[in-house]
Amino acid sequence: MSRALDPMDVDGVMQAVATRLRDSIPIESDCAVDADGAVARMRGLVDRLFAGHDSGTHSLQRWRSSTYSVPVKREYTLHELLGPSDASFVEMAYRVVLRREPDPEGFNYFLHELRSGHTTKVEVLAELRWSPEGMAKQVHIDGLLLPYKLQQWKRKPVIGHVLSWLHGAARLGALFDRHYTIEATQARETHELGRHLNLVMDELAELRGQNAGLLRNVARMMPMFERMHSAELERERVRPTMDKLYADFEDEFRGSRELVRARIEPYLEWIHEVGAGVPEAPVVDIGCGRGEWLELLGEHNLEAVGIDLNHDFVASCADTGLKVIEGDAIDVLRSMPEGSAGAITSMHLVEHLPFERVVALIDEALRALRPGGLLFLETPNPENLMVGSHYFYMDPTHLNPLPPAMLRWVVENRGFADARIERLSAHRALNAPAMLPPEIPGSKSINDMLWHMHIAPDYAIVARRP
Repeated sequence: MSRALDPMDVDGVMQAVATRLRDSIPIESDCAVDADGAVARMRGLVDRLFAGHDSGTHSLQRWRSSTYSVPVKREYTLHELLGPSDASFVEMAYRVVLRREPDPEGFNYFLHELRSGHTTKVEVLAELRWSPEGMAKQVHIDGLLLPYKLQQWKRKPVIGHVLSWLHGAARLGALFDRHYTIEATQARETHELGRHLNLVMDELAELRGQNAGLLRNVARMMPMFERMHSAELERERVRPTMDKLYADFEDEFRGSRELVRARIEPYLEWIHEVGAGVPEAPVVDIGCGRGEWLELLGEHNLEAVGIDLNHDFVASCADTGLKVIEGDAIDVLRSMPEGSAGAITSMHLVEHLPFERVVALIDEALRALRPGGLLFLETPNPENLMVGSHYFYMDPTHLNPLPPAMLRWVVENRGFADARIERLSAHRALNAPAMLPPEIPGSKSINDMLWHMHIAPDYAIVARRP
């Protein structure tokens, strides 16, 4: 994340916070929990502010005309329906006469006719009432017919002008009453508008104050985010060097390619047992490293793909024609369709991961495997005294040894079946003193200690998806 942050852009800042916490804080770090909690609290505050759910905050509603509400019933008098004006009147007319919301075409037509003076409220009500749909609804409007006919006669040449003059003269007495009614209605509307405006101003003032407090909190946290960002950039800067360093480390301490192939060749039998390695159910090797397992699978005409984060390993495998994806194993598994893998193998990877990531890896493997698919997790065996106390720590990227019984339990607990421990000794040097002959005095006690150095230096958990 290289661009500068604008502290006034709340959404931008919060997005940066979430991204940096997700990418920069190790999952096992205690500060990750605290920082995640802080971001969650701030995001919750922002959501509450803009949703209007804070305690003590007024609940704003959409403003409608105070004359808008007309109850729904079977009979009306014409006077009841002439109160609303403009758009409110058209909406009310549809709801009262046709018992539905206005369609856009009809609404726009009647509103235009009213505003242009080409029609009256009486004529709108009459057209709706005596339309085919209105006739089917049979809503009675007492006193509608005569005014409607009068309006129609007013539109006739010559006689229409005479009728309009006579009708206007007859209504002179009611003009004052209508004037007072209009004046009272306008007062109510003005009061309602003023009340809503005051609520809006109160909301804006409260939001301004709380938003300022939120920005101050974010500003206080920015130094921590900047330090995290700097650490992230530093890791990206040194990553090519570290990838090359670890590849060289593997060449020095992992053993030759021939030795590794000899160790893993017996695993082919387990792949054949579950029918994996076909195009519709390939073998997925997580942490494929130099690609010895992928090569062996390919030589036996088994479909396979590898996953690794180390760019040097990925490039080396690609140069030999192997299928390898560069990326995080859990993310890649998560992107795979459910039930699309025949077997998922992992050799000396889980000991590099925090425990939470081990669980996530097992969960995603369960989802990605087809029913009956194989899970194979190989890792150093801490039951061996030399491995648990010394050789495990030869790799500086190892985190914690994983006892066999514990890892088998976790695999079963996450949903796998038939999990078993396979202790692996073939083509693995023990570098342990020989056991003493039984005739030597004290040999039993000494051999009991030496036995812990003769335990298989590696083990694997082998399990199947139910």
